[in-house]
Amino acid sequence: MNTLLELPVDLGIWLLLGYTVVVVAGSKLSETLARAHFERARRYAEQGFRYNAEQDHYDCPRGELLTLHRIEPEQKLAVYRAPASSCAGCSRKAACTPHDEGRHIYRSLTAWTETEVGQFHQRLSLLMIAGTAVVSLAGFINWFGRPGSGLLLVAFLTLIPILIREVRWALGVSTTPQAGVVDHPGEPSR
Repeated sequence: MNTLLELPVDLGIWLLLGYTVVVVAGSKLSETLARAHFERARRYAEQGFRYNAEQDHYDCPRGELLTLHRIEPEQKLAVYRAPASSCAGCSRKAACTPHDEGRHIYRSLTAWTETEVGQFHQRLSLLMIAGTAVVSLAGFINWFGRPGSGLLLVAFLTLIPILIREVRWALGVSTTPQAGVVDHPGEPSR
């Protein structure tokens, strides 16, 4: 059996392999949690209201329609508003909206990966994975020839396709959504 791929006897190699797994898993977990938090915040803002993508409006729990009021292109938001007269007489107004001009709902026109928070977390993930690839390669070079050092090379080579995908996304080359990305109803797909 090739000594490079045998189980490592060096504690340093084990620690570096563990570090590689933990950082890659942590970077993806961080990104997934941020995406989930973003979706939760969106659902909270729309609590009780349903978006009708075919007719491009929200349905109020009391039966009113929140129609498209304006689009804010700089923020990539669509603003929907209920008629002020409907909200003024509603028994739920105090809990629903502080606006005198009616309830507003802001719908993002971008996918999570196109928002600032999404881009931040994906770039952070890219940096973490790139750093781990460098450390894995340095570990392989440092422990070359010892049992288990080949596993560090395998870890490095496994990170390369992940890095390529992340770099392509960061440079805007890839237009397909990342795995697990769910566009909001009625949003343009990437």
